[in-house]
Amino acid sequence: MKHVAEAAIDDVVRGAVHFGSGGGGDPYLGQQLLTAAVRRHGPIPLVAADEFAPDALVLPVVSGGTPDALIEKAHSAAEAETLRSAVEARAGRECEAVLPIQLGSVNVAVALVVAAELGLPCLDLDLMRRTLPSIDMTLLRLAGHPVPPITVVGGAGVVAEFSSGADTVLGELVRAVMPGLGLVALISAYRVTAGDCARLGAVGSIGMCARIGAALADVSPAHPNGYDSYLGACGGRLVCSGTVAEIVQHSADGWPRGVVSLQTSGGYARIDFQNENLIVSREGTVLASVPDLISLADADTGALVQTVDLDVGQDVHVITGPVDERWHTPGGLAMVGPRAFGYDVDPVRFDSRPAVGSR
Repeated sequence: MKHVAEAAIDDVVRGAVHFGSGGGGDPYLGQQLLTAAVRRHGPIPLVAADEFAPDALVLPVVSGGTPDALIEKAHSAAEAETLRSAVEARAGRECEAVLPIQLGSVNVAVALVVAAELGLPCLDLDLMRRTLPSIDMTLLRLAGHPVPPITVVGGAGVVAEFSSGADTVLGELVRAVMPGLGLVALISAYRVTAGDCARLGAVGSIGMCARIGAALADVSPAHPNGYDSYLGACGGRLVCSGTVAEIVQHSADGWPRGVVSLQTSGGYARIDFQNENLIVSREGTVLASVPDLISLADADTGALVQTVDLDVGQDVHVITGPVDERWHTPGGLAMVGPRAFGYDVDPVRFDSRPAVGSR
């Protein structure tokens, strides 16, 4: 895949929903943002990191703030230009490509839109190979690469920069400036080169989104066997199926957190989520957990759904998929395993147990 043209947008965004693990923002918003950018600027070039000199500076990009606020206040070309100028001024040289930090349906689109607005290619890789809630939860950080400098650009052109500090402190500082920026901002972090990306990034991410999205488009509604092409494309499996019996959620730091209860033929299953789905269990037994992906598919339409959009009485399939192997190292699990999110359980890999029947 050498370009993201208009014909590929639906597949790219649909596949990114898989990597959102129940979060990642409204895919319709991602589709609209990306379609508008491609119609203005043409197909967006995708490049591999090793096509550049190893010391070429790249521009990591992620959309900060709450997805609901982004619906009302999309990022502008001026924000992209301001972000680029601030990063280049600090580094003393020009950026040669845009780097997606994560693979949620909104953030894949935002990175590609920024590339289009700036006239730059987009790297076909990312720093998470999934969606995670914090800018320090990356494979780059896992390898010891510092998170700062962080540059935050609001819609009015306001720029906040953080050059040092512990990851937790930096995260708190970024969250603290968000209300003054209208709860939406473009963010760049890490001083990263193409060589760093080639060594430490998750390669082929956007192309993988397109392949998974194309397979999802062929899913036959209501039949688990119809997911074979999707499961083959993502390397995942069906864990269980059930009916949404209860949803309990609250909001903290602008993000939804809660529990979904599913009535299945084998008893009640439970999905714990903090924006992304983090743990699926049944009758007290953990079936799968973060860092692996846990997706929910509507049984009637076959489409993957955001956890916050579920309704009581809705029939869903629970599907798990693998992530980058580095997340399953001791350091990776310490950073993004269940205990990193406050759950006192051991991580369970998506393929460590046989599939648990259907309804």
